[in-house]
Amino acid sequence: MISKNVENMIPKIQQFFGSQPIKKAWLFGSCSRGEESMDSDVDILVEYDRQNSRVSLMKIAAMMLNLEDLLHRKVDMVEASRLLPFALDSVNNDKFLIYERKC
Repeated sequence: MISKNVENMIPKIQQFFGSQPIKKAWLFGSCSRGEESMDSDVDILVEYDRQNSRVSLMKIAAMMLNLEDLLHRKVDMVEASRLLPFALDSVNNDKFLIYERKC
């Protein structure tokens, strides 16, 4: 079960992603398990909208920095294709959908 703190972060993340080239996003890691501390980062698995937008490393870095400013926490965003198989298994066990772009 997620904490109240994480519950309060989700609408901020959703609003932010609404103006970004993100199709779907899942929370995973300690925040998704309700085990986060004040020092925990926010781990987000993302699916980019590469069909309609150019998603560069600079764009990804800018999104992460903007989210960190918004949430006052370190943010790690990663695509499933960038994870090693053992890490992907762990992420898939923890993740839950927090954002999906409406067509």
